[in-house]
Amino acid sequence: MIGVIICTHSDFAKGLKNACEMIAGPQEALKAVCFMGDEQITELGERLAEESKEFEDGCVFVVDLENATPFNASLMAIAYTESVVLSGASMPMLLELLSARTGFAGTPEELVTGVLALQSCFVSMKRSRDVFTD
Repeated sequence: MIGVIICTHSDFAKGLKNACEMIAGPQEALKAVCFMGDEQITELGERLAEESKEFEDGCVFVVDLENATPFNASLMAIAYTESVVLSGASMPMLLELLSARTGFAGTPEELVTGVLALQSCFVSMKRSRDVFTD
């Protein structure tokens, strides 16, 4: 199974993991790594690389912000692997990723490509008049 490591600023990663497991149940090969600002980017990258070693089918690193420390450290962790980094962490995106990987036989890149194709489904806008009518 393709592993998923959520890496974000502060405790956001733990919160996403907990909320997704509340909805979808306990998940195999899912980890949360919190960047608290007290370690160097190289240390975080090494920690992420170590955390991902057990995932024989590759890993998707889900991070909060592109080009921020968790993103850059995740890039360091995937060097010379088939693993990928997916930025813009959200609960809907993570739930889709977790459900799509069940029984999936492709690469991490193929898995994420499928999830990205649905990205417009993850965000919506509602106006009061759409919900409440006279």
